[in-house]
Amino acid sequence: MIRVLALLGVVLMLTGCAGDAAPQAGGSPGGSVIQWERDPDHIVFRAQVVGGDEEDAFRRRNEIPLCTVFGDNRVVWTNELGGWETQVLIDQVDDIAIQDFISILTIAREFFNYEARADVQVPGESEPVVETLTISVNGRTHTSDSFSGWDNDYFLEVVDDCKKISGSPALFEPQGAWLSVNEVPYNPTAPLVNWEGEAAGLSFLAMVENDETQRWITGDNLKVLWELIRTSSPRLLFTEGPATFEIVVEVPGIHPTAPPAPEAS
Repeated sequence: MIRVLALLGVVLMLTGCAGDAAPQAGGSPGGSVIQWERDPDHIVFRAQVVGGDEEDAFRRRNEIPLCTVFGDNRVVWTNELGGWETQVLIDQVDDIAIQDFISILTIAREFFNYEARADVQVPGESEPVVETLTISVNGRTHTSDSFSGWDNDYFLEVVDDCKKISGSPALFEPQGAWLSVNEVPYNPTAPLVNWEGEAAGLSFLAMVENDETQRWITGDNLKVLWELIRTSSPRLLFTEGPATFEIVVEVPGIHPTAPPAPEAS
């Protein structure tokens, strides 16, 4: 009974916040009062940190949101182990786990009372680093951010709530990803990896020389680059021959800026 009342409270809050328009069903089966689109690309919930210095914008594309719930009930989140090492974890959960999480966020944490305000801040020399939270259920999407008046611990507590949805997490291992390469000046203070393009069958230098902005990679090269990115400083650079590169490895559906996977031939 308590859970039913909580779920009804979510719907009343969503309906009240949405004005005269009633929330639309998102395709959730079973007649649940909390519904969402079942598209695997649909974001039911996402917690991420955005913004920062423009010079780091390319490398920031390697970052994965702290916790995301997708329309097909996948939950993907990161776990910081220290020393730059970051795990990426994944789980498939049931409807009740997601509904209970949305109920907590909506009622106990009063999520819909907080409005996103990062876009109305006075501009500065650099883009501010902003924590953001987004929910999209019952036909309505709402975003709040760290300028909305949260308590200091609010964001991390919500991220922790999201991670607790999972009961049986597994390490995420990508089967394919988009590689992007950007040539940069040599920096002896940055961590460096010597990349032998001929031995790897993948040349960063050739990609730049051929104006190849992205390449779909799989197999051993993906495993090696994924491991390096997940266990190294974000300032990591690669040298190949006379050139130095920063790289981005983006997995469709996991990284927000990743294009869709190429169609199978």
